[in-house]
Amino acid sequence: MVRLGIDVGGTFTDVVVIDEAKGTINLTKTPSVPQAPNKAVINGINKIVDMYDVDLSQVDFLIHGTTVATNALIERKGVPTALITTKGFRDVLHIARQSRPKLYDYFSRRPDSFIAREYRFEVDERMLYTGEVQVPLDEEEVRKIAKILVDEGIGIVAVCLLHSYANPSHELRIRDILKETAPELRVCLSCETLPEYKEYERSSTTVINAYVMPIIEQYLGKIQKEIKKMGIQSDLHIMQSNGGVATSQEASKKSVQTVLSGPAAGLLGGLVTAKMIDIEDIITVDMGGTSFDVSLASGGKPSYTVESDIDGHIIKVPMIDIKTLGAGGGSIAWVDAGGALQVGPESAGADPGPVCYMRGGTRPTVSDANAVLGYLNPEFFANGDMGLDIEGAKKAIYEHIAKPMDLTVEEAAEGILKVVNATMVRGIRMVSVERGHDARKFALVCFGGAGPVHAVALAKQMNIQKLIVPEAPGVNCALGLLMADFRHDYSKTFLHNLWNLDSAALSKEYAQMEQGALMQLVEEHVHENDIIFHRSADLRYKGQGYELELSIPNIDQYSAEDLRTICRDYSNTHKDKYGYAMEDEFVEIVNIRLTAIGLLSKPKLAEEPYVGEDCSAAIKGMRRVYMDGTYKEINIYDRRKLRHGNKIFSPAIVEQADSTTVLFEGYDAIVDKYRNLIIEQRKEYTNEPQKC
Repeated sequence: MVRLGIDVGGTFTDVVVIDEAKGTINLTKTPSVPQAPNKAVINGINKIVDMYDVDLSQVDFLIHGTTVATNALIERKGVPTALITTKGFRDVLHIARQSRPKLYDYFSRRPDSFIAREYRFEVDERMLYTGEVQVPLDEEEVRKIAKILVDEGIGIVAVCLLHSYANPSHELRIRDILKETAPELRVCLSCETLPEYKEYERSSTTVINAYVMPIIEQYLGKIQKEIKKMGIQSDLHIMQSNGGVATSQEASKKSVQTVLSGPAAGLLGGLVTAKMIDIEDIITVDMGGTSFDVSLASGGKPSYTVESDIDGHIIKVPMIDIKTLGAGGGSIAWVDAGGALQVGPESAGADPGPVCYMRGGTRPTVSDANAVLGYLNPEFFANGDMGLDIEGAKKAIYEHIAKPMDLTVEEAAEGILKVVNATMVRGIRMVSVERGHDARKFALVCFGGAGPVHAVALAKQMNIQKLIVPEAPGVNCALGLLMADFRHDYSKTFLHNLWNLDSAALSKEYAQMEQGALMQLVEEHVHENDIIFHRSADLRYKGQGYELELSIPNIDQYSAEDLRTICRDYSNTHKDKYGYAMEDEFVEIVNIRLTAIGLLSKPKLAEEPYVGEDCSAAIKGMRRVYMDGTYKEINIYDRRKLRHGNKIFSPAIVEQADSTTVLFEGYDAIVDKYRNLIIEQRKEYTNEPQKC
């Protein structure tokens, strides 16, 4: 079995090919093409074929992680979209939840809606929350709207009617009418995208799905066509934001599920690496050329959220909880009006890129600072495929940073790293300390092209004692793609009082959801024996305005006692989270949820025999680097020559084709049997407070 994983980032596209018959893992990187990201996918495939003589006709699994949906949202480059909603609700997207982005900023404003007000249309109809029709649909009004949409050149329309989750008949009828009167018009229904209550969240999610759907559809269609020409017989699969695999057809229909496609794969890759050495509590940090992604997994399970904010717009779909900050290798350093040094969020990206890449960049970046300080090897960057212009980077840092701040070039470069590291530490704190986790008890799994360069510096500030650098950190996201399973999430509003709910009704609803999920996974060629279901529900005390998600036992028929147990479990969960419970209060079930997982076989990584601590055979030489305010001559190691058991004492630098690991004083590394670098803090360098 030959598996191919491709992750397109803002600066580089990573490619991994695993040949299970030969037991080999090969990888490469190629510059991304922001103007045409599909070209980067094809370029990456061609490059790995040329390098490793891969027979594409033998590829039976191809998966891709993409940022196309994210970029379309952030850059507001989706297709012209309209909204049809119930009379009186055209402004729900603008009103939102009436909360200010910044509480004490009286001049702050929400981002503009993806749909201008003149393209938000109302129809006369009204559905009650019970599913009863109060006002029939005015079909003639829909036909008039259809004509306007065609005349205005609208490409797709989102339909979100009041309480359609309870009865979707009006939304379905609108789609039928639009198909009759304007067959070229694409339609996206809220009852299919998010059949849950809360009008704003449902409207926002449906609109975003419609806004990017044609973009994703066209993008994936181009790739599918090209790979068939290249002789790849495998279907194109896509990583979803929930960390699961979907076919390109499914991803095209539910494009909103791909918003965090690439970063989700990174966490999965980090979990696989950590589990190799029996570590379940990890914080993953992925530093690429454009952004810094951080996430936390406890007990071997990722943290999920069912509601995320993307550039000020709510998306209510299950996804891995990932914080993304504008702190990548390409982040631009600048001096603000007050004379303070700033880094990011603006990035030089792939074009023109950092100054040292010699592609026309003129403004200093984080990568330029790393190059100037000696952390990056100009003769061995990207496996020697790229040279680095150190003098050009020095000149840019001097002109833009050192001179205006009256610093040496080295001091300015180190200052750039301190600022960007502070930003990344803030991201680590957001997913750990601010959520009640002691970061010191977690291992830091670091990857991305720039991640291992900065990881030890981040660990020192957080007093994290163990780090893991995978064998191929620069392409970890692409490797994580190949470790994922099929996953689909389903939800439905089911508003009932659990104290007097007919338990058979709940059993029936879950059974129907599971039947639909089973059919979908079988269509995706997953064997029934490889399908597992996880049930959960959103619960609340009667009168509360928020819910808590709780796992629900997966049993054929619920009893009254089962429902009482669920109520008790909810009260215990509420007490753990908020410090109190109201055992005598009615518990309501609001939404029922189902996660369907189709298990895929995972590639097995070979173990390496132990050879001992001596790593002298891997020494490439010494290099003069600037560390902690002074120049030092330190050993440089070739990671390709490191073997199981080899121990590296800091300070040192480990170089490889896709990344560089910088070991600052106090953190030493050892190579495990899977060729991971396990970095641990020396006890004498701990920042633990001294006991009196």
